[in-house]
Amino acid sequence: MEDPCETLNNSEAFHMSRYHSYNNHSPRISSPWLDLRVFYVRISNVRVEDSTPEALTINHIPLDPDTLLEINGVRMSMYSEGCSSQLRRDRVDKKSEEATYVSTDNIRLNGSVKFEVYDKKELVLSGFLEMSDGNGFTGESKKQWNMTCEAEITVGSGFVKEKSRNGQELLPALPTIEVYVTGCFSGTPIILTKTLQLGLRKKQSRRMALDSIPEYETAEEPQKDISSELDLQQIHVFDSRKIKNRLKK
Repeated sequence: MEDPCETLNNSEAFHMSRYHSYNNHSPRISSPWLDLRVFYVRISNVRVEDSTPEALTINHIPLDPDTLLEINGVRMSMYSEGCSSQLRRDRVDKKSEEATYVSTDNIRLNGSVKFEVYDKKELVLSGFLEMSDGNGFTGESKKQWNMTCEAEITVGSGFVKEKSRNGQELLPALPTIEVYVTGCFSGTPIILTKTLQLGLRKKQSRRMALDSIPEYETAEEPQKDISSELDLQQIHVFDSRKIKNRLKK
């Protein structure tokens, strides 16, 4: 029975059936390719508007000249800088303040790649899909895939707009970006996820820091007054004891 996660062309299928005809008890040969079936990006806790982009662009860039890339069955040239596909807007929910983008293009690769997600010319996030050795447990594949991601935009830039109410900006919780990738490797389904929290622009960070200074000083000054009063009380008690002792003498 053929594994539904593995994609074979006619030549590969012919060699596979020929191999099994010689040895029906031999283990199945697994494909070294990583098949990406779904690439999903969800942006949460943002102000969603009609201007929220309808699509994002994702670029896959090989980290090694020997890495091969295919998109929907078409193999990229080894001299190509990579391949691009669209993350189409799947859902926009103003109530839950989130937007989701999905790509179901079938992308295959046999080596580590860098990926970049753009809103037109603005870089939204970047990351790596890297193949590494397993931890050596019995029965585990020697190779496994890992994903790392980094947000390249900040709150208030691009389409990631700050939430507001009655004209005032609200920053109770920073926006987050969830990256979700599913696919198959060596006949085994894999799921890779990362959650990124967006930071504030320098101007916003400075404003928030300045806003917090008066509160800090107001809270500190009464403490100084209290400590001074305690010192005076201690001196007063000490002096009264001295006077009483002298009177007794």
